[in-house]
Amino acid sequence: MTIFYPDVSSYQAGISFAGCVIVVAKATEDTGYTNPDYAPAKGRAAAAGAYFCAYHFLHAGNGAGQASYAHSVVGSDVPLMIDCEAAYTNGVLSSAPQVSDIVDFVNQYRALGGKTYLLYLPHWYWQGDMGSASLTPVIDLGMLLVSSDYTAYSDTGPGWAPYGGMTPVVWQYTSSATLNGVTNVDMNAYQGTVADFQAQASTGAQTQSGSGSGSGSEPTLSEGATGAAVQTLQTRLNVWGANPPLTVDGDFGPATLAAVKAFQTEQKLTVDGVVGPQTWAALLADPGTYPAPTGLAAGSVSLAVSWDAVTVDGQAVASYTVRAVGLNGEVYVHETPTTNSVTLTGLVSGWTYNIQVWANGGPGTPPSAVLKVSV
Repeated sequence: MTIFYPDVSSYQAGISFAGCVIVVAKATEDTGYTNPDYAPAKGRAAAAGAYFCAYHFLHAGNGAGQASYAHSVVGSDVPLMIDCEAAYTNGVLSSAPQVSDIVDFVNQYRALGGKTYLLYLPHWYWQGDMGSASLTPVIDLGMLLVSSDYTAYSDTGPGWAPYGGMTPVVWQYTSSATLNGVTNVDMNAYQGTVADFQAQASTGAQTQSGSGSGSGSEPTLSEGATGAAVQTLQTRLNVWGANPPLTVDGDFGPATLAAVKAFQTEQKLTVDGVVGPQTWAALLADPGTYPAPTGLAAGSVSLAVSWDAVTVDGQAVASYTVRAVGLNGEVYVHETPTTNSVTLTGLVSGWTYNIQVWANGGPGTPPSAVLKVSV
């Protein structure tokens, strides 16, 4: 599966993290700057139930001083990502950290008891300001690469390409996303589960589930199970169009059981309500759409939709079900018109939706028609 999450700085002060499962927030820069929204952002992430990480904007030189300052703000419990890129003062380049600066900071920070395993190092910076340097010294420290390539996202896109001897585990694919009404937000993609991300951010673990394939490490789940794996299950069922959509609460109750059985029926699997290797493999496959960041505030765009009328035994069906589903699996609009047309309102400008239409009581397995549109 692929998870999308924001990283923010003081420019997005006060942003809501509703709908996010991971949040990364700027904590510090150099030896004297603390993001005034860092502590509040940490609190808002906790309120949203999101896994939280900090980041330090690295400057060249004085690794010991920077590590001490960052650790004094972040502490030993919160994982820290290093942001390695150019800094400018009044439009003039003032800092261009190199591989040796990264190594120095990591060693000093870990000596203080801090956790740092993620390295945000844009490809353009590595290629230009670092001269395509070997990243072997960074690899030897067990660091994991966060790339940056602002282009259309896909699970096989250019942001996953290796450089410097490292293959990215995270791809920052845009700096202009809109999240909960706030624009120009950095968004990142991670191919794995929240538990995978947590392990990598806090320990540098090299294993992860991997989007669309599964690692074989997903636990077998049945009714009564709880926890992060159930949240992953519910999220994937929603991506596949669970009807009605599930609340992602980590509780494998009757609604989740019904959704699992419906999915197994649709996929022609053994319909037993038990989520084992075959069901996981089907759930983690690509349903034909790319997920997108969660939690966008509703907009005011409307969309008129019509389709061919459905008849059963010569009689028009009594009603239809129409849903506008975001590419994250979240249902934004749900209507039940009695005719073969409807106007959907409250859509978000600039977003793409799957418009799902099926006949209530009709002969087809829902959805019987899917139309992907951008508004």
